[in-house]
Amino acid sequence: MSLDIKHLSQHITPNTSGIIWLTDEPLDYKTPGIYEFNYLLDGMLIKGMSENIESKKRNEKSNFFLGKNFGNPLFIGHIVVGEKDDVQIIHNHFKVAESFISKDSTIFIFNRAKNTANVNFLKDLGKKYKDYNFENLNI
Repeated sequence: MSLDIKHLSQHITPNTSGIIWLTDEPLDYKTPGIYEFNYLLDGMLIKGMSENIESKKRNEKSNFFLGKNFGNPLFIGHIVVGEKDDVQIIHNHFKVAESFISKDSTIFIFNRAKNTANVNFLKDLGKKYKDYNFENLNI
């Protein structure tokens, strides 16, 4: 197990219901976090990516992955932030996730997008979605 996976597993608890993952580029096999999140989702992330590449259905702006964490739903919402307005896709992910995640659960922000300078996601999301706890994830 890699050091990053060990570090990630220290943060993910039964109370974790999601991860919002922001990047500047579409997902590929070199994207930071890809193997750690694939581990969390029991290999479904890379399997889904490879199926999408083969069928040419690759989504360039957004991906939504759903798995289980300690028997509870765990989502990973990925967004490519090319422009500041792309951040609004987060709300689409929440519309889907709110139907199955627990209130008072933790949602991590894994921000690797340079185009999000001066955006305080913890503050902004915390105001809009008061029933959830938001934390930064650094792996």
